Amino acid sequence: MNDIKRKAPQKTKISKEKMKAVISILDVAERFSPKINTRARRPQIICPFHSDKHLGSCRIYTDSNTFKCESCGAHGDTLTLASGYLDIPLSSMDHLLERMVSEFGLIRENVCEQFLPDNCSGRKKGPERLSSEEYKRLLLDDHFSVPTEFEQIEYEKGEWDYVPCRETQYYYRSLAMQDPEFHDWVVCTVSRKYWLRYASMLLFCQSQGYILMEDVLQKIMDDSIRLLKKGLMNKRLYRGEMKLRNRLLNEQIEEEIRSAQNRSDSDASAV
Repeated sequence: MNDIKRKAPQKTKISKEKMKAVISILDVAERFSPKINTRARRPQIICPFHSDKHLGSCRIYTDSNTFKCESCGAHGDTLTLASGYLDIPLSSMDHLLERMVSEFGLIRENVCEQFLPDNCSGRKKGPERLSSEEYKRLLLDDHFSVPTEFEQIEYEKGEWDYVPCRETQYYYRSLAMQDPEFHDWVVCTVSRKYWLRYASMLLFCQSQGYILMEDVLQKIMDDSIRLLKKGLMNKRLYRGEMKLRNRLLNEQIEEEIRSAQNRSDSDASAV
């Protein structure tokens, strides 16, 4: 009995369909393409299947999660594009999927194949995420940059400073899967700043009777709230975030009233 070797439990395989549901072709392009132009109707990327150095020939189609290179003819879906960038053939699909889990910081169990009982034909949908265009409406951009390299310069004799010379871009869509908690903190913090600014402008327009501008600002704020609720990975944060915004807005209004009263008192004293 002691000579009998127990087989190590096999890992549950990663599901191709679940991986494609979690990682879009835009996520792959933003992660691996040396250059990308998301302002185009069909985002342009650097094709990984030939010696491509300039944008223009390879485009991705976000509505169908596919790509097509007019130069070399390469085309396919999210996994095909990832295989090109990672230099892993589709014939080694298990290796490719494992690498993608690592590259995108995914929780492996969330994209593994799972047995579904005969009476359970439905599939649980993955978390809803904003598109790049929706991030631009909510946060004014679809990515943020972090300095990764610095250059030492002498701005005065004997006085040195470090100036960023290279930055790394982090796309919100990818961040949502890599670090959901940090993603939600960034989305709340940045969008809150813009929301309070719009709210202050709206109150001013209401006090001055600028009806047309008031309608525009109200639509922007309503859209911001809708996108915030949709974009948060942890939906339970939404209620608390809105309470915080309303409290900050009330404090801002009270401060403006006090400032106006102080100015009025000062003018009266001067007279």
